[in-house]
Amino acid sequence: MKTFVKNALVGLCLTATILFVSSAPVQAQVLAHSGDVAGYAGYLYTSNLGGSGSGISNNHGIYGVNGGYNVSPYIAIIGEYGYSPLFSQSGDALHAQLYGGGARFNLNPKSKVVGYGVFTVGGDKFTESVGGASASISGYYFGFGGGASCYIGKNWGVRPEFRYLRPEISQSGVSQSYNSFAMAGGVFVQFGGHGKK
Repeated sequence: MKTFVKNALVGLCLTATILFVSSAPVQAQVLAHSGDVAGYAGYLYTSNLGGSGSGISNNHGIYGVNGGYNVSPYIAIIGEYGYSPLFSQSGDALHAQLYGGGARFNLNPKSKVVGYGVFTVGGDKFTESVGGASASISGYYFGFGGGASCYIGKNWGVRPEFRYLRPEISQSGVSQSYNSFAMAGGVFVQFGGHGKK
């Protein structure tokens, strides 16, 4: 799975570079009062998940969707949902879901490659299935990072991103937290808004 995700990210970046270089000039830009939606997939590294000796790897895939509203060309309010299958063996499984929102800060909104910083916060839910029974633990997370919206067409493109995530969970008075690093790539579509023609 780890090799597949890394190969998929490399393929996405190479495809974006080829399309970006070979595409005709477009009037790509982040437009005020526009929205965007994106789907993504990538690689998640989580330190010491389940404790040492748990048999749970630190390397996982991560998949999700997000959407945003560009208040101005420089600031977008976003919502997101992410899913990561953390462990699966002999019918037992553990997965995590992250759902929240935050803000994306565009650095150069009139360019074909729009660099940005992002900050998010929200809820997390870890669900474990053992022998046909399942139980969930909920908590919260926060994250920050950055990436780039690379316009291939006027209203769409690809978006590679790197982010630090910190999930926190608590059960029966015992709290646990994990340092996680996500590297993902996705495709976005922008719609609506107004700006220079």
